[in-house]
Amino acid sequence: MYGESVFTTMRMIDGVMKDWSLHFDRMRRGVEFVYGPFTDGDDWVARLKNRMEGAFQDLSGDKVVRLTVYREQARGLIRTGLISVQDLKIHVNHSVFDTSRVDEKPLRLRTSGVSKRPHWWPSYLKAGNYLETILAQKMFLKPGDDDLLFLAQNDTVLESSVANIFIVRHNKLYTAPTGPNVLDGIMRRKVCDVSMDFFNDFEESETSMDQLLKADAVFGSNSVRGLFLVDRIDDYEISYKEEFLHKFEKLKNRVLQ
Repeated sequence: MYGESVFTTMRMIDGVMKDWSLHFDRMRRGVEFVYGPFTDGDDWVARLKNRMEGAFQDLSGDKVVRLTVYREQARGLIRTGLISVQDLKIHVNHSVFDTSRVDEKPLRLRTSGVSKRPHWWPSYLKAGNYLETILAQKMFLKPGDDDLLFLAQNDTVLESSVANIFIVRHNKLYTAPTGPNVLDGIMRRKVCDVSMDFFNDFEESETSMDQLLKADAVFGSNSVRGLFLVDRIDDYEISYKEEFLHKFEKLKNRVLQ
């Protein structure tokens, strides 16, 4: 569909979809932004939710589930105009959850610039076009790197290709504000909600590369891996004190509940 889709990726544990209500709310907003308004009146939200839940109701066990909503297009024509939510297609892709995704190995990041999205691009929209990210990985990743760390044009930290990024300095937690180039991640939101239980202060603000390299800790978050440490950014190694590692484990357990 040439990237014209709205999707989310979730973790299923013992047949239960984690944080489903949060994922659905974000998808609902994305679907309405891309395909709405709909002809179904106020019932469209309930109809969409029922169809989504029906798409994965037969799954069980521990899985990684990608739920995608898209609209079929006629060949040679991009359709616009009002439609019913029933006209949307729903696809579920799933795989057995690989425990190596959440092992204790910290990630190594390589910095890269990123194309600036327009100011009206919603922070809640997860669209299915990953071509720019794939090409950036081919261009910038070096042997031993795990992921890209995207920087704005002024060299401030945005996010990685798969995660929101948090920085700790003097027991204060920082993360980039959501916006066109920073996703309103589900796990990000959960970390923000409990941040004051673990740190002296919390702030959504820009972090420069100079500030990043002076950080006491850097970690990422997404809905599949949960929280994970970063131990290298480009050629800069990050070491962690035992006290922080204990705190980090408690934070991980809290947000994964």
